Amino acid sequence: MERTFLKYVPILAFITIMTMYVEMVILPSLPEIENQFSITSSEASWILSSETLAGMALAPFLGKLADNYGRKKVLVFILIAYTLSVFLTAISPNYPILILSRSIQGIGLSINPIAYTILRERIPDRELPIAQGIIASTFAVGAAIAIPIGSYISQYFSWEFAYETAIPLLILSIIITYAILPSSESKIVSKELDTLGILLLSLSFLVLGVGLTEAPTWGWLSSQFFTSLAISFLLFYIFSLHISKTDNPVINPQDFKNPNIAVPLISSFITGFGLFLTFQSLVFIFELPSPVGYGMDILQTGETMAPIALIMLVAGPFFGSLVPKVGYKKVILLSSSVSSLLLLLLSYIISIKVSIIELMGFLALILFFISGMNVTRVTLLIASSDRERMSTLTGTNTAMRLMGNTLGPIVVGSLEDTFKTPLFEGYINNIPMFAFIPSRLAFEYSFLVSMGTTVLVSILATRIKEEIRNRRISVSIRTS
Repeated sequence: MERTFLKYVPILAFITIMTMYVEMVILPSLPEIENQFSITSSEASWILSSETLAGMALAPFLGKLADNYGRKKVLVFILIAYTLSVFLTAISPNYPILILSRSIQGIGLSINPIAYTILRERIPDRELPIAQGIIASTFAVGAAIAIPIGSYISQYFSWEFAYETAIPLLILSIIITYAILPSSESKIVSKELDTLGILLLSLSFLVLGVGLTEAPTWGWLSSQFFTSLAISFLLFYIFSLHISKTDNPVINPQDFKNPNIAVPLISSFITGFGLFLTFQSLVFIFELPSPVGYGMDILQTGETMAPIALIMLVAGPFFGSLVPKVGYKKVILLSSSVSSLLLLLLSYIISIKVSIIELMGFLALILFFISGMNVTRVTLLIASSDRERMSTLTGTNTAMRLMGNTLGPIVVGSLEDTFKTPLFEGYINNIPMFAFIPSRLAFEYSFLVSMGTTVLVSILATRIKEEIRNRRISVSIRTS
């Protein structure tokens, strides 16, 4: 491997691992936070969704800033703001401030797309898929580190302290980025940012999210719920009209005319939805009491999920190296089709409640193929992009993924609040007392919804054209 690969990939991997650590460290504590702040499952889903919704709004904005003013400068700014937001999250005294702090933290979700574009500038074409696979796999590394460490700290100290442990390493990330990463090759270009488009898109998802959150209370057939859907769709329709007429739209409709760009962008939304829906479902399945769940504490949940996350670390480089041999289309078709079948089986397995060892093995297999699907679509997008618009397109890709990330937990929370089952807790004055917890049916439906999203990815993958792969290979041959 060339010197540039060995110099820049480890640095960018460390930065993205740290941000993924912060994002995942809170995951095993979601039921605990729900109890701490006396909130419903639907409200608890906003602990994840508030950050992704804010990140969705900020990703295209920061992507264009990176194109205009340099990736390194923008990356340093993001890391500073991100570190401050992590500190604010750690000291949040109540639920509203926690949600506000997590929203500010969404700025960190723009780090990965900027890292991809730095790699595209510096890494040779023949090594690029492997480098991108490594960066994509940092999600798994961060999860594998954060989930056991975070669960241990949360179990014996607090989830707030688990957040605080990341701050020194984030400061180190700022220093490394400023001192070692190269300045961007991009020239300063004045572009008008699509503020109105960002606002309309964010508001449409916010209204939709609130409607889904309140649906168990309002009723799924209530006028309030349908009114929220109507307002959300109206805002999205206005957004669609706006981006078709503006000069520099936050999401360019022209990009969707190229299937090698359109498929990764749409797939980002679909897989982002399914992945976050799956992760939040698993945490509650592990920690809910029997007979619905497995009755684990926070530490046991972390110890159970960490090995599963490591599977994604293996899958990233594996599928990244497979692409040059068989092509993007076959890899995405294979990984999405197998994922769909396995998720369908998972919905059945949850209904019969197998042993935790059997469930872990099945989940590891699912995440292996989902990881392969995610890594391949990212490499396809970047390989199909012009250098001048790489940050913008990867920012758009992040926005699409975060749209899915935002809705996934909200849908799970709504299903958990909709489908309840009584749990006997004892007697008070000879009167039986029951608590109502999410039923298995809620999670069966969750995984069926996730399965449906991966089926859509398989359908979209049939439109991929492989000439980009052949062009990259020919360029490498001519330059070698």
